[in-house]
Amino acid sequence: MKVKNFSNIPIEFLIGSCITLSDEDEGRYIKDVIIDLSKHSLILIDENNEGMYWESLRNASIQFQGGR
Repeated sequence: MKVKNFSNIPIEFLIGSCITLSDEDEGRYIKDVIIDLSKHSLILIDENNEGMYWESLRNASIQFQGGR
């Protein structure tokens, strides 16, 4: 994931955003963001209650919906 124009993104902007993992993926909407303190990482929770570690989204694309 490349974010060129933003050095800081509020976590609120991730909630409601759509993440696409590949060209065949229809996208997943983020409903919650939690922090794994032991791994110092964000976990994005989608509408199916499945978690995705932030580091695993390196090749994903994200469409911000403006935050909530």
